[in-house]
Amino acid sequence: MSGHSRLPARSPARLPAGVLGLDYLKFLQLSVSDELACEGSFDDAVLKDAMAAIRSGSMRAAQPAMKVFFDGCQFWLASHFHRYEAARRLGARHQEFWCAIQPGPKDHAVRYASRLPGNPRSRRDRSVPAD
Repeated sequence: MSGHSRLPARSPARLPAGVLGLDYLKFLQLSVSDELACEGSFDDAVLKDAMAAIRSGSMRAAQPAMKVFFDGCQFWLASHFHRYEAARRLGARHQEFWCAIQPGPKDHAVRYASRLPGNPRSRRDRSVPAD
């Protein structure tokens, strides 16, 4: 089969073009580490505002973007967990969120989230920059 050219092999460290950067992700595309699933630890007012935004259809435009790490298979949520929790409670499985996506495994999402103000894990590992 000399007429068929071989596709170049992808390096496992490279992620598909168009996956990283700012983009919309649906609730069902997001994964949350068990370490970060903090049900019941949300400020009621913030959670109610997020639920109202989902009901009114304005959550898709909510700023700033939710921080997400992509490991080549799953999108790991690292910030704005109240938005995710609001969609979960409302059963809004197809809710879209504006996300800032960067490469990294689940551990990077956990470390990033641990550095956020108000997070009880904020005194843990600080080896992932919070940009």
